[in-house]
Amino acid sequence: MSRNSVTLADVLDGLVESHKMTHENAQHAKLLLQKKTAVQPWYVRTMVGFGAWLASFFVIGFFVGVFSGMNEIGFVVIGLLLVAGAVALRRVFTGDFMVQCALAASLAGQAMAAFGVIEVLQWREIEVFCWAVIIMSAVLFMIFPDRIHRVLSVLLALSSFVIFVYAQELNMLIPVVGPVLAVAFVVLHERGAMFIESGQGALLRPLQNGLMLGAFGCLMLSTVYVIPELAKHVEFYPRPWISTVILGGLFLYVGSRIWPPLVVKAHNQGLTLVYGLMSIVIVAAWSAPGLLLALTVVMIGAASGSRSMLGAGIAFLVVFVCAYFYGIEITLLAKAGTLIASGVAILLARWVLLKVMSESPVAGASHD
Repeated sequence: MSRNSVTLADVLDGLVESHKMTHENAQHAKLLLQKKTAVQPWYVRTMVGFGAWLASFFVIGFFVGVFSGMNEIGFVVIGLLLVAGAVALRRVFTGDFMVQCALAASLAGQAMAAFGVIEVLQWREIEVFCWAVIIMSAVLFMIFPDRIHRVLSVLLALSSFVIFVYAQELNMLIPVVGPVLAVAFVVLHERGAMFIESGQGALLRPLQNGLMLGAFGCLMLSTVYVIPELAKHVEFYPRPWISTVILGGLFLYVGSRIWPPLVVKAHNQGLTLVYGLMSIVIVAAWSAPGLLLALTVVMIGAASGSRSMLGAGIAFLVVFVCAYFYGIEITLLAKAGTLIASGVAILLARWVLLKVMSESPVAGASHD
């Protein structure tokens, strides 16, 4: 038998022959393989998803047109019915077309229900509306078995909470919200095995991604305070150094879990240098806490081998730096000088880190 002709069924038979798997388990695995459908190419799945969203919007538009004369309560009822139907549809079908239809119907139903609630409240009770969205998002996060929908539910709940904080004029809490979400993200990353062991593994990745994106969004608000035109009447992000202090501690904690295996613990001088560089970064990011969040996510993504997390951290770093330097009130020459100095400092830090790791006892150990 050539290498190219080996199938998963052959592997299972080999495991049975070598007494590494029972015959019953092998038969069960073969049944699962028979039920497994072939994965379609990405462009086919994209077109199927586009068609599903388009078809769903046509159906929803029909219902809206038919019931356009209803009152606000009617919109709430129709919206909730759409959401309930989407949940039932998603639990029954697993094909790409029906999955995307259910996702579109759920989001449209939530929008209709939110529109009806807003019309009823006339924006007089925005706090009630925010908590209604938070509760509905929490419920849908648990019962709607779709990863994208669960991430969106987390983001909707977090956005509603931030709006509630602003509505209550509790702006002093805003610098704490983003770092708290970042801490929760790191805890989930480290304690993910507990979720999986408890049978809640399907909730882990959406919750983790939602917390990460929510932290990104909250820290982007810290770029608003540097734009005077947007902060004349409202202090969007008071005392950004509070975020820097919390994220700085998280930055050092994550570094303490990642760097010692690379720079051996016995190499105390190298570790001292690494922590010194991290402390310099914290001081440099005193008014720009988003830098620390981006670097923390990048470190976690690189250490765990997660390309999506690494890419998200790099993308947020670029967006945050662009937003911060666009809004800050300094001359273009000063901005250019700052960016050049930052680039030189980063290259210098990279050279130092590579030199420290190459001179560590592990890298330099001989076999004599």
